Amino acid sequence: MNTVIGNRRTLAVGLLAVLLAAELVVGSVVARAIAGANSQPGPLSVAVVGDQYTAGIQNRLVWPTLMAQRTGWSVSNFALPDAGFVADGQGGHGFTYQVDRAQGARPRVVVIVGGVADTRYPDTGQIGAGAFNAINKIKIGGERAMVVGPTWFETPVPNKLERVSDAIRKVAEEEGVPYLDALNPPWLTRDQMRADLEGPNDQGQSVIADKVAAWLRSEVAR
Repeated sequence: MNTVIGNRRTLAVGLLAVLLAAELVVGSVVARAIAGANSQPGPLSVAVVGDQYTAGIQNRLVWPTLMAQRTGWSVSNFALPDAGFVADGQGGHGFTYQVDRAQGARPRVVVIVGGVADTRYPDTGQIGAGAFNAINKIKIGGERAMVVGPTWFETPVPNKLERVSDAIRKVAEEEGVPYLDALNPPWLTRDQMRADLEGPNDQGQSVIADKVAAWLRSEVAR
């Protein structure tokens, strides 16, 4: 009788072990499947925050649209004229506001580009604080933050623009966010700007598209 009970116990333990092992195997397979689904290749989704260099001024196509066409990426453009980390654009539509809208598109990457309008503010501490707020809003939201500094169209670059670029770069580096300098040397030339010099013409938009796309490829591949 004891032998029978012992055999039954042994059988029960064996069956339990088999069931546990099967559960672990199934769990492992499911976990790998989920991980595989999340890492499957697909078009990079990018949301862009910026000023009139990105929003465009009577351009046929702006650089985010050109970048999407040339790369196959999904690119959403939330830029507004005269916006910046401190500059509020048209009625409070600065970069922090644009980040809120950009996150609604659920992108993988949010790229902040610009800062020309912030040259109106001599206090670079304000600009740094604005950069910190915008960058951390992206990080908290779970997107990857990337920053491109302001660009220009001639040398020497105005000192006030260099100061803005340096202030943004400092915060980006402290927060561990990639920063692309667009001033040394300036990406654009005078003939790639509108006649009023308020923003890039179509040729200038094309130049920016290629510059940003090349940088994003190198950073996202890391």
